[in-house]
Amino acid sequence: MEGNSPSFLSQKRSWILRQSINKDFFKSYSGIIRIAEMVSLATSFGALLHYVKLVAKTTITDTVFFVITGVTYFVTLILFLTMVFDLQQKITRSTKHWNIFMAIFTSATAVMLLTSSSLLSSEAAKLGDSYLHLPYQEKCVTCSKINIATVFGFLSWILFTVDFFLLVRQYGCPCSKRKERRATVQQVTPMTENEQEQQAAQPSNDKETLP
Repeated sequence: MEGNSPSFLSQKRSWILRQSINKDFFKSYSGIIRIAEMVSLATSFGALLHYVKLVAKTTITDTVFFVITGVTYFVTLILFLTMVFDLQQKITRSTKHWNIFMAIFTSATAVMLLTSSSLLSSEAAKLGDSYLHLPYQEKCVTCSKINIATVFGFLSWILFTVDFFLLVRQYGCPCSKRKERRATVQQVTPMTENEQEQQAAQPSNDKETLP
């Protein structure tokens, strides 16, 4: 049957996939910043990897920077896909728990990126001072990569900091306790026929008692 052909099934799967994608997330500031974070992290990781290959050695600062940027990139990618397909609603029942997790992740990542980028900038400065006696072209070949990694490391820190403040602005402080307003509903019981007759006769009785 034509309905069960591979082309029909592939079209059906692609249609279901398009329907499950949260298109509003791509247009939001959070989605754009999340993409910028992944691009910045990948650029800093790749630049430092190229630098390590050129100098043929790895320091503790380089290793720490590799671990932080690499792990952060993959976690950010997973969170990005989770938000794209709205899987956070299946992972956590409460939106507040998800916001708390995102706030902790973005703030902790910003601190780690700031620390590792500062250490890497110190290493880049020392490396630049040691290459002052060499020609400019040769110095740029070895030092430009670590400088690029440092710049994009600080850029990633800025992006995660902005992401944290966007979360706080959009959802409020996730650790604050909000008082829930409970609406009181009064139960109205149906009136009997006798009560309706008494209520109808009430105004006439009041008029008779007036002087």
